[in-house]
Amino acid sequence: MRSRIVATLLLSVVLAVAEDVIRDNIDLPFVNDPQVIGDWQSIDFVSSISDFNPDKPSFQEKLYLEGLTFLENGKLPQPWWTWTKGILIHRGDQTASHYEIRDLKGKTYMFLEWKSGDYTIRHMKPQYYVLKKK
Repeated sequence: MRSRIVATLLLSVVLAVAEDVIRDNIDLPFVNDPQVIGDWQSIDFVSSISDFNPDKPSFQEKLYLEGLTFLENGKLPQPWWTWTKGILIHRGDQTASHYEIRDLKGKTYMFLEWKSGDYTIRHMKPQYYVLKKK
């Protein structure tokens, strides 16, 4: 009886948390973006785009996301990810992370919102991965 009560309480907590999880609209039409096609290497992680300095990366540890490869027609090698112009879609987490491509000092960079559990569960503002086009 006691284990049934504990299980019921635990299920209640899990369901309460699940109801509060942020899920973005991922039902988006495909729009091509030739500029995003190719390999991108992660080089920094910043709180906001304006914090990025190409001469001095701010994140000193190993980056969790090593890079991304954007393929034609909204595909990536990882089946849970797709893309449309300006947005990387994670079908499992149901997130739509905006990306912006900028040329700085003769190099092409992508600023990608990182919608981790800090965003989906803790409701924090996303931070940004900075990736450089290979």
